[in-house]
Amino acid sequence: MAEKFTQTQQLRDILTKKPFTRVLPDGHYDHGYIWNNVSEVPITHDSLHRKIVTQEDFLRELDPAGHLINDKELFPDVWQQNEEDGKWYIQEIPRYAFSFQQIILVKHLTHLCGNDIQFELSDKSVTEETTEVFNEFRNGWANKNMEVAWYQLAKSVKATGDGAFVGFLDKGEFGWKVLSFLNGDKLFPHYDLRTGKLSTFARTYCNYSEDGSVTKRYIDVWDDTYYYRFVADGDPKNLLEKAKQLIFKLFSTDGYKLEWMEPHGFDTIPVAYMRDENGPCWTFSEETIENYEIAFSNLAHSNHDFGLPIMYVKGEGSEEVTTKDMSYASKIMLLPSDGEIGFLNRQDASNAYKAELDKLEDNIYKQSFAVKTPELKSGDTPGVSLKIMYSDAYEKAMTDAQEYDGCVDKMIDIFTWGYGIESENRLAFLNTNIRHYIEPYIHLNITELTTNLNTAVVGGFLSKQTASEKLPYSTPQEWERIQAEKKAEQEHELLLTEQKLEIQSEISIRQAEALAEIEADYTQETTTSTSTDENGNKTTTKGRARKRTKGSVATARGRKNKSGKSWDENGNEIDPTTGKAKSKWDKWDATH
Repeated sequence: MAEKFTQTQQLRDILTKKPFTRVLPDGHYDHGYIWNNVSEVPITHDSLHRKIVTQEDFLRELDPAGHLINDKELFPDVWQQNEEDGKWYIQEIPRYAFSFQQIILVKHLTHLCGNDIQFELSDKSVTEETTEVFNEFRNGWANKNMEVAWYQLAKSVKATGDGAFVGFLDKGEFGWKVLSFLNGDKLFPHYDLRTGKLSTFARTYCNYSEDGSVTKRYIDVWDDTYYYRFVADGDPKNLLEKAKQLIFKLFSTDGYKLEWMEPHGFDTIPVAYMRDENGPCWTFSEETIENYEIAFSNLAHSNHDFGLPIMYVKGEGSEEVTTKDMSYASKIMLLPSDGEIGFLNRQDASNAYKAELDKLEDNIYKQSFAVKTPELKSGDTPGVSLKIMYSDAYEKAMTDAQEYDGCVDKMIDIFTWGYGIESENRLAFLNTNIRHYIEPYIHLNITELTTNLNTAVVGGFLSKQTASEKLPYSTPQEWERIQAEKKAEQEHELLLTEQKLEIQSEISIRQAEALAEIEADYTQETTTSTSTDENGNKTTTKGRARKRTKGSVATARGRKNKSGKSWDENGNEIDPTTGKAKSKWDKWDATH
């Protein structure tokens, strides 16, 4: 079991960690000789000499103002004596420092942190409940800005060699902070000797006044259960305070006293610490960068001395013998009759320096696995071509993804516990199998990616849900939005169908009511009419007529009768006096 931190444990033991080093070439291949398979020395002993470098050195390398080319002890200025007064003057040599370290840092972070941490459900059967828990987890990850925390941690490691992510609970609400030497934090991790897991973690930092002096010194310590804060006074201001600090150091207390102690609320130490033993990401290019700055400064020095044309004047009686000043557009030279004026031929060293500088610049990027932005000759480049162009950077990001995976695992464990308590979903998060991994970023063609995802979905070997998650524009709840839109469309179509059926039903009902009204308004009845022929015989004529039931005048064939006339079943008008049907041919016979 990991040993817990106690107040009796000396702080001097806590504030220790392995230093950063760089290998020296001492003893290279100097290990004796073998003659006839017999070694001259019985045991070969080799000691690897390392030079200790500090995180302050890393910050000097990151800032161009702190580069070695600006150190006047390593690269002194030139002293020249004035022939007129015999005094010595300093002629400053040109110094040029370049921020290659910043460029390399940005490129590494872009390819490592350009894509968000990928989350997937790894259960064999995905239910609605697990999907809801998964979406809640991803929303919490986004709302708590965990991607920003991941970026800040990676930036700290890439720039200063180490960094730490710390989670905390403030009145039941989850929060985090990233500790980095970039912000003045010095980190001291301690591991369990048996398991290799982080058991105790310490951090030192200071408060400063406006004049830059230290007002308070702090030490924060975390173990499996508690968080501790120790405080000490700042810089001594008089002899008595200096004597007190000296006494404290003799008794290994350094003047620190316990100010705060409380349970941190997590099941394990809530710290995810990451360290790169090689130091910052530009370590293997640092020497080349320094040589580049020296070569460029030498080129600038040569151009300052010989870049401008040098005029010479010779002959007795001349007012001016030599001159280097060509800052004016014209000059007047007084020459004797046998005098001469001209310009000296100079050696052009720019081509030689250019070849050296170009080679050094290429090696700076290659040694750091960074790629200069290529010039594209076509508008739309396929994804495979882009991967080949950025192959070095992509390969480095893939290896970084493996090295940082353990640190990301710890970050997610801390988030799962802390945000689970805040959202009251701790057990649900722990019981849901959520897979995560780092996906390196590479410049890609979004149109090509969308086409490939669409082809995979149409081909049936990729689900729509997975395709929506792989698309860069998708959100954590993208699939829920798609389902909600589809459900809304189905409900809208169902509503339209119901409305059409209601309209059709209403029209049918109205038609049926209209027909029924027509049938009810008009009834059929049989009419009987009696007439006497010329021989005195009576003839009875029966006919069918329609009669309105509401007391209107009877009509024939459904037409309203306004004239009061009546017709037989053949449509012939019946003479009311005789009761006989008038023939349509009577009028014809009378006129023809």
